[in-house]
Amino acid sequence: MPEVLALTTPIVVDERIRECNLTLTDFRRAIPQQYLQPSPVRSWWTLLRVCILLGICVEMIRRLDSGLDPQSLTRFPLLVVVWVTYGWSLVGLFVIGHDCGHQSFSSRKWVNEIVGHLAMSPLGSGFHAWKLTHNQHHAYTQLRGREVDWASFLVTREEFHSGKRCSRITRLGYRLPFGIALWVGWNTIRRGFMIRTLIPPQQFAIERRRLIWSGAIMAATLFAIYGGLWYACGYWGMLKYFGIPAVIANITGSVIITIQHANEHSLLFDKAHWSPVRGQIVSTFNVRFPRLLEFLWFDINIHIPHHIAPAIPWYYLRRTSRILHQAFPDCYQEQRFGWKHLAWWRRTPFLEKVDAEGYYLFS
Repeated sequence: MPEVLALTTPIVVDERIRECNLTLTDFRRAIPQQYLQPSPVRSWWTLLRVCILLGICVEMIRRLDSGLDPQSLTRFPLLVVVWVTYGWSLVGLFVIGHDCGHQSFSSRKWVNEIVGHLAMSPLGSGFHAWKLTHNQHHAYTQLRGREVDWASFLVTREEFHSGKRCSRITRLGYRLPFGIALWVGWNTIRRGFMIRTLIPPQQFAIERRRLIWSGAIMAATLFAIYGGLWYACGYWGMLKYFGIPAVIANITGSVIITIQHANEHSLLFDKAHWSPVRGQIVSTFNVRFPRLLEFLWFDINIHIPHHIAPAIPWYYLRRTSRILHQAFPDCYQEQRFGWKHLAWWRRTPFLEKVDAEGYYLFS
């Protein structure tokens, strides 16, 4: 595993980037072109690897648990381990869909479309709706008012008390314990069923038919999985064979997204002071986990290279990370995962504006 870098304070990095006048193109030029091209063998092996892991987990669940009888309950701790491994393998399946959304699974668009739908639909994500909002995330990373992830609900204390920019969902998020979980859930609903509110009207009109088809494929997939398991195995079978691992996968994915863009060192920017470099570099982070987890998640936590060049397939993220660190050591931010990264889940932060620089700290 490459050495984890010392964290550089984002404010200092912001000053260095402004002084040396770097652009996102400067970072992209450092990445060899061969790392922007998908490898069919590696992509399909990735998909096969996930399917094998999921199959092993299903078989282990079958062997470990036959119901809720006392004998089965003695094996429950091992069953939990299998559920967690199953859920984290589903995160890997979602990452394959993520690559498909960036056309980095295959050089053929139709292959990316088919595999993308099959990879994301089981976890309740319509592939096309996800792709549109995810592209917006890349285009406006950390730009206040245009971001689509949960941090878009954050406000300053002054805004909260005055009512500015405060919807009911925003207020509930600040008033409820673990209020960010509410925002994450609401964002999932918005991106699945209220996407019309997240993209420009003209774009929605163009994409409407594809969005309907994508939603239909997702609904049919979920009905087939949960309905089939209910019919074959009953309610408990539906939960143990897929429902519980799927919840683990969605929670894990939400945590990974959170710590890459919304940790104690993150910044949000207003429109006048935002730039692609400030969004993609100054306030995007690699957060490193134990190697086994990165193996299951296909290195999606090595996130800065992906924001510099979204077309990089997952299996080149480590290599490009080393290259970028060597080329831009003062601008590259990486840290090890710690429980402090989860602080926001129990204490929803307010924003604190630094007027002279046009950015917001998390306080």
